[in-house]
Amino acid sequence: MLLAITGFVMIGLLMFFLLKGKAIPMTLFVVLPILGAVINGYGLTDIAGFIKDGVSTTWSMAALFVFVVTYFGIMTDVGMFDKLVQKLIRIADGHVLGIFLVVVLIATLGHLDGNSPTTYLIAIPALLPLCKKLNIRISAIMAVCCSVITVMNLVPWGGVLNRQSVTLAMDSGLLWRAYLPMQIFGWFCCVGLAVVMSRIEVRRGAGKVAVLAAGESAEAAADPEVLALQRPKLLWYNVILTVAVFVLLFKTSLPNYSIFMMGCVLALAVNYPSPKDQEARLAAHAPKVISLVATVLSAGVMVGVLNNTGMIVAMAELIIHILPDFLCAHLHLVFAFFGGFIGLAVSPDPLYYGILPVLIEVCSQYGIPVQSVAIAFGIGADSCFTLAPVIASTYLGLAVSGLSLKEHMRFSFFPLWIVGLLMIAFGCVMGYIVI
Repeated sequence: MLLAITGFVMIGLLMFFLLKGKAIPMTLFVVLPILGAVINGYGLTDIAGFIKDGVSTTWSMAALFVFVVTYFGIMTDVGMFDKLVQKLIRIADGHVLGIFLVVVLIATLGHLDGNSPTTYLIAIPALLPLCKKLNIRISAIMAVCCSVITVMNLVPWGGVLNRQSVTLAMDSGLLWRAYLPMQIFGWFCCVGLAVVMSRIEVRRGAGKVAVLAAGESAEAAADPEVLALQRPKLLWYNVILTVAVFVLLFKTSLPNYSIFMMGCVLALAVNYPSPKDQEARLAAHAPKVISLVATVLSAGVMVGVLNNTGMIVAMAELIIHILPDFLCAHLHLVFAFFGGFIGLAVSPDPLYYGILPVLIEVCSQYGIPVQSVAIAFGIGADSCFTLAPVIASTYLGLAVSGLSLKEHMRFSFFPLWIVGLLMIAFGCVMGYIVI
């Protein structure tokens, strides 16, 4: 009982302080779980083990952040995106809807591998300068991008079905066939969200690009210090290097961080041959890198404590225990409805290896098919996972978009949650999910 109550209080405090902006994530990720573990009688040796296990799941993402942020910072410095942005502006010609539909398409293709970091890297950095030019809020672009990620995450090799197939002892391909109608419907919901967001942005004045005076070039209007860093003669080298980086991301089994590590080395060596200039570029991007890495590594503390203490399972069992019978008969729908909130606080492994088996056991007593439980819970919990503070890839999205966690959660939670609920409602109406 104490373990479950501690978990609820800990997660409640985490969300409260994050949304109110009363503390930085790193502080909360370290202080709250350690206090929670101490309250439940765990000693320093146990807590040290929890931290070690948790950080072991996030360190590779932290390493990726170091080189991703640095790499795209260098590409911005050399002006690689400028020509692309100018071309996209001419193509877009103020058509905001076209930009949002491009986001849907890019995110769909980018997430075919079920890898959120890759999708963020493909969809966001190139569009960020364009959004600034067209006065489109990047938070709106991220909301649409994340909605597509959640829908495309339901592929057989994605995190949801991979974990559920283990829990259900079922082939992920067969499970995907059951998900597919909701996934297709969800994708069209994402298109609808893109249309809605584009109209909101147009009403805010998006699409109106300031025109430079006759004969005045963008280069002439730029800051001299910015111009000094640009390398227009090396444009094709930097484009080819960036394409090569993405090809390696898709086509090799090399760790993502190692690919961007090599990309950073090659970018610095050619664009800024002087060691002094290279150090200056690294120093310029270091502040953002340090903040992100510290946050991701500290998130591992939260993950380690939640997983190793059994806190997540205890919380699920308490909910089930206190609910009345008429709700227990539809418990899969209850968890589906609140899945967006659950997915914010719980990392995927305890969701599908800890909570889902308990949920299946209870629902089976009321004749609810296992597959219906898995689908309802999977869609619900998946709907807002791109906002979860306990998932490392969230911070990659924040890094490339320049948003804070608070901004991202406040803007995107309800659109993403509603897309998930629509998918669940569609499944219920069409009979794919037993009510």
